[in-house]
Amino acid sequence: MKVSAKVLTCAFALAAFPALSQEVPNRAPNFYAGERALGTVKVQTTMSLSVPVEAGQEIGEQIKAAQKGLYTMASEQCDLILQALAESCQITNLTSSVDLNRGGRNEILVNAAVTMAVKVKDAAKGP
Repeated sequence: MKVSAKVLTCAFALAAFPALSQEVPNRAPNFYAGERALGTVKVQTTMSLSVPVEAGQEIGEQIKAAQKGLYTMASEQCDLILQALAESCQITNLTSSVDLNRGGRNEILVNAAVTMAVKVKDAAKGP
């Protein structure tokens, strides 16, 4: 049985019609996609911490201590921003990595990138 090109084109068009009639869902603002609450700005910072490896101590515990130190530094970023320029600050994203350098330096390297949603103080109100 031979089907003509017109019949196939018509069939494909009719099959696509329901998909074309659907509405795009209304999505809530997504801070990570560049949309954020009115009056806030996105502040990003990166930080690194290098800690020498102590001989005779469990390496896993030393890595945890280095990570904890970096996370403490990250949490203090909002405190610093609040003191300097903001009414409110919230960490919205944090990524970190750990590297054990056993070369000449023998150290633990911890890096982090912190993203925060910050509501800047109104300059007209004063400090």
